[in-house]
Amino acid sequence: MNLKQVSHIIALAETLSFSKAAANVHLSQSALSKSIALLEEEIGIQIFERTTNKVEVTPSGRHVLAHARHLWSEATSFRKNIEYLKTGALGGVSVGSGPFPATCFLDAAVREFHRRYPKVSLTLNINHWGNLLTELHAGKIDFFMADIRNIDDDPMLDFTPVGGLTLALFCDRNHPLVADDPQRLIAPTEILDYTLASVSLPTPVFLELKQSMGLGHNDTFAVNIECDDIALINRLIPGSDILFVSSNLMMEEKFCSNDVVKLNIPMARNRFGEWALVKIKNRTLTPSASLLADLLVDLIRTGSAADNEKHGFAGNKPLNFLTPNKP
Repeated sequence: MNLKQVSHIIALAETLSFSKAAANVHLSQSALSKSIALLEEEIGIQIFERTTNKVEVTPSGRHVLAHARHLWSEATSFRKNIEYLKTGALGGVSVGSGPFPATCFLDAAVREFHRRYPKVSLTLNINHWGNLLTELHAGKIDFFMADIRNIDDDPMLDFTPVGGLTLALFCDRNHPLVADDPQRLIAPTEILDYTLASVSLPTPVFLELKQSMGLGHNDTFAVNIECDDIALINRLIPGSDILFVSSNLMMEEKFCSNDVVKLNIPMARNRFGEWALVKIKNRTLTPSASLLADLLVDLIRTGSAADNEKHGFAGNKPLNFLTPNKP
């Protein structure tokens, strides 16, 4: 087995097409097929089920591919570290983030990191956690920050808890719910007739938000507009009846406006997510990636604690980095 063969089975698994995979790895279809067949023969496991019409990954092949992706990402990390040893330069960092951590903390982290290490190149990927997880396994990013409530237990992943932010609902100043009195107490059922916008929150977070407001099982509380571009959602609010599920810290600091009102809705708790910095376990980060990771962990933990102190409710669970248990 060699790394080229590893890249070949990963390419085929991603496309399930010999023609597309061959093009991606710059081989003929016959050469790619031969390479994969030799690997299967060497390890004694059939990775792919081939028919005239399609290619499928076998159950045993899924386990092989999980290890292959880990091996490939380790090889990528190894090459980065060798380059560092050869040049003595800090090199570059590729970091991923969910929309809330990115909007609230990433800009401050990048500014400070650039001030300290101006020659380090940065690649920032703001995306859905599922896409970031794929990028991490593929070795395309060094680590990412996101709400991890939907991420399955994976022995290949390492989680560093960093906290999370309190949530609330926001709307336009002239919205029918607040036009007469922005501070009036709003019954949760009043919001059910209006359009709800949000980033792609993990399902448990949204269900817990619903329960916290006291809405019943039969109350239809669903996101009508889902978008991970928070700035775009904020541009939709003025002059509309859209309600936006967002963080108190973000709306207060990033999109502060007299035209936006926070709904005064009774809630039992208002922090639901579990944020963490996620990387591949036992993979040694490059020096620059490690420095940026440490900076982000400190910034987000400090910001989460400040947000909880100012906006948190008594019913909130302790911040995940203050408890000994894994988030």
